Amino acid sequence: MLLILPSLLAKVLAVFEKYVFNDWQALGFLMVVFLLDTALGMARSFKQGRFHSRGMRQMLVKLREYAIGIVIAHVFCNLEIDGSKLPWAQYMAMGVKGIIYSFILLIETKSIDENLRGLGGRGLPLPAFLRKGMTDWEENGAFRSKEPPANAEPTLAAPAAEPAAPEPAT
Repeated sequence: MLLILPSLLAKVLAVFEKYVFNDWQALGFLMVVFLLDTALGMARSFKQGRFHSRGMRQMLVKLREYAIGIVIAHVFCNLEIDGSKLPWAQYMAMGVKGIIYSFILLIETKSIDENLRGLGGRGLPLPAFLRKGMTDWEENGAFRSKEPPANAEPTLAAPAAEPAAPEPAT
């Protein structure tokens, strides 16, 4: 029985890597950022006196959602029909995986920055435009504010609609 187990595990791993996920190196990088964010988030919660099991459950929900996105990216990029990968699969691998992995990294980077600021630090050394974009996103849900920066040159306004002609008096 024990001799069959390694062979069975190898077969299960091969099936898993073909159909579910196989980019272990990228997963390592994503997990480092995720765990750093989690540790900083826990420290921030302790500092603010609001450490609850709800936060831990939210971490597991976030991890589940990331896993679903990563698995979908893998399936999308490795789909085979009649044993052959689709012609666009290699291009999709960089595009779809790159977008999903970058999105996860951006979310985690923003959260790490928020946690550092919540712990009393200055946050990550981000460029001013990115910091402004993140602040705008937090305040109004848009990456760019509706108001132009103070040092921007004025732009030509769209012509105003002509007023409607007055109706004749009867």
